[in-house]
Amino acid sequence: MSADTVAWERLFHAYGAATDTGGILAGPLAAAEDHLWSAILHQGTVWPATPPVLAAVADRLAEAPVLGLAFIRDVASSVRIGNAAEELRAQVAAADTAAWTAAYVAADEDEQVDLWDDEAGDLVLGEAALDCWDLLPKLVGPVTAFLDDPDGEVRAGAWATVAELLTHPDAADRAPALLPRLAHLAASAATVRERASLVLDLGRLGGDPAPFLADPDPLVRCAAALTEPLAEDPTAHEELLRAAILPTAVDALAGIPHFAGGQPRRILIATLTRRVPDFPRLHEQALAALPFAFRLSPCPEIGPYLRVAFPDGLPTDPKPEQRGLAAELAARDELWDPVNGNRRVTLRGLGLPDDREAWRAFSRR
Repeated sequence: MSADTVAWERLFHAYGAATDTGGILAGPLAAAEDHLWSAILHQGTVWPATPPVLAAVADRLAEAPVLGLAFIRDVASSVRIGNAAEELRAQVAAADTAAWTAAYVAADEDEQVDLWDDEAGDLVLGEAALDCWDLLPKLVGPVTAFLDDPDGEVRAGAWATVAELLTHPDAADRAPALLPRLAHLAASAATVRERASLVLDLGRLGGDPAPFLADPDPLVRCAAALTEPLAEDPTAHEELLRAAILPTAVDALAGIPHFAGGQPRRILIATLTRRVPDFPRLHEQALAALPFAFRLSPCPEIGPYLRVAFPDGLPTDPKPEQRGLAAELAARDELWDPVNGNRRVTLRGLGLPDDREAWRAFSRR
């Protein structure tokens, strides 16, 4: 879809009427990055301007493939409507979304705020999500054109994006034909980062990542172990346990498409504690996470371990590993700053005391 044919003044994005979007898209696609991830896709929300931008970016992938693939992937991830699509479609059809949108783009800032009191506004956003959702199967073709790109970063981005697109039920039947190609490419990838990225995509598409549990590089083995097809595999569990002893090492994979800019160690910890909810086996890994505790709330590093260790609060008859974690937690001065709200939110959310002395006393039981 050419941006020139879109009536942008009838659409809006996160910051109001989309009258600026056409001009921005008239320039180089690479220069539109800030606009794409602020106005067009804002903190995971899509807007009426998002579907035509999504189509326009797909048409221009050759200009800036890494950026364009990432945008398509992030939009697709934000509109995983799945089985709710038809119900949402019926709700949208029963509402006058066109009238609400026209009123919104014509309103001043204060009036726009007031318009959100009308539930039709939520349905306008739902309609935008549906329009993006309906586009996704059509984007598989443009994206697959980059699966064998000579640039490894582009290749990895294309595979991660197609894996996201193929979660759409109207596109899922294309996955089996891609699996042998992806498995071969992963096995022959020259760099650890690309191999790990492709292994994660192989698992997501339903392929067999088990052979990569024997990869010579621990990051690739960890990537394989994180995949859903190996969720019940004891060898994969052992690989995750080994990786979590030095969780920051896994952050070397930050920046590959699968992690979308997040910290891989947090995915590792969440996955490990979900699959191996046996605290004696997790004790050493929990201690390794303590240096990063309570920087966010709820804490994604120590929080999952605390949930497994103390599912019903502090027990009256603790195991040695529970006492050991409590002692180490209480011993770290930096975790007990009285103004650390992240600690308070995390501990109280788990039904645990936000009281250093209580942890010390528990560790001596």
